[in-house]
Amino acid sequence: MAGKESESVKQGSQSVARKLPPSMNPVKTEPSPIVPYPGYSPIQITNRFTSLDSTVPSIRPNYESTLISSYDPLQVTTPPSSQPSISYKKSSPYLPRSNNDLFIVEPCYNSLSNPVKIAKAYFPPNHHFVPHHPEKSLIFYRDILFETQTLKIRPIKDRNDSNIILYHSMYIHKILSQSDWGDHPYSFKILKSNIQYSYYDYIEAWNNIFLHQNKDFSHSWFVNFDSKFRSLFPSWFSSWWEKHGPVIEILPHDLQDSVTYFTSKYKFREEDAFFPSLLIFVAKYKVPWILKWSYQVNWETRTLSRQISVKWWDRFNSERIIGQVYKEFPLVKVTQHKSSISEASQSSLPIEGRTKL
Repeated sequence: MAGKESESVKQGSQSVARKLPPSMNPVKTEPSPIVPYPGYSPIQITNRFTSLDSTVPSIRPNYESTLISSYDPLQVTTPPSSQPSISYKKSSPYLPRSNNDLFIVEPCYNSLSNPVKIAKAYFPPNHHFVPHHPEKSLIFYRDILFETQTLKIRPIKDRNDSNIILYHSMYIHKILSQSDWGDHPYSFKILKSNIQYSYYDYIEAWNNIFLHQNKDFSHSWFVNFDSKFRSLFPSWFSSWWEKHGPVIEILPHDLQDSVTYFTSKYKFREEDAFFPSLLIFVAKYKVPWILKWSYQVNWETRTLSRQISVKWWDRFNSERIIGQVYKEFPLVKVTQHKSSISEASQSSLPIEGRTKL
């Protein structure tokens, strides 16, 4: 999306684009809509390559162990907390965000009508992606995002069954750009587990972190920017946003109006010209969204894809954000004295038609 394009609002999986001014006001700190809780800690993610109760330095998994060992895509170890689990209500409808092609379905799978079964035929057991290397597991990508202090993730469990994870909340703390990386993007840094990773692995971690799923594919993600988020957006983040970010249609109508008003008043930074104004709005005012995904098959093109959908979080107080927008950018109201208005209106009449005031 070029920064020279004229301002427009595009629907569906497209974004809000505009010609942006060269400067941008500093972002104010707003409180997170989620009340802080005791024992806040990132989720623990495991896969077939590494068990949670073992350390990566002591276990170097391989593809053979991947195919024969037991697998739990997400094990959670959290300290005791007095905060009860919640029962998550899904009321607002999901809208499709992106459809990412995965495989061309081979004729040998014609007998499989279920997209999940077809996916299982392609991915390693209990995986939702193909690892490029035995060590590049889900826990590998998790550790990259955690050790770079990029985000925090918390599991939300069912009130009636603590073994059931209803969804995860993910707060984005910062986004590393290539200049933040400091070296060639293929240069390696070392995780605490003594595994090397590059900047390309960091980018890939942003996509793979979502690839946890429940058996019934009911899992979802609550996503928001942390209250202290201040990072500039690297160019590749536009692609991530087009796949995983919200669409303006999921917002309440009055909040949609605020986005339009914000776009017309805000002084965007020159470096933000590549990004949709909805992204700038969501990051600045910390507006959350909910994401989920599922498998689909298009039999006309014989393509297996991952459908990502997004929805509005009904518990969010959008009126607070609307109030912040109009407080920061007040509406200009023209007020005149009654006599001045009358004189102005009288002056437009012929002399014989005027009245004495």
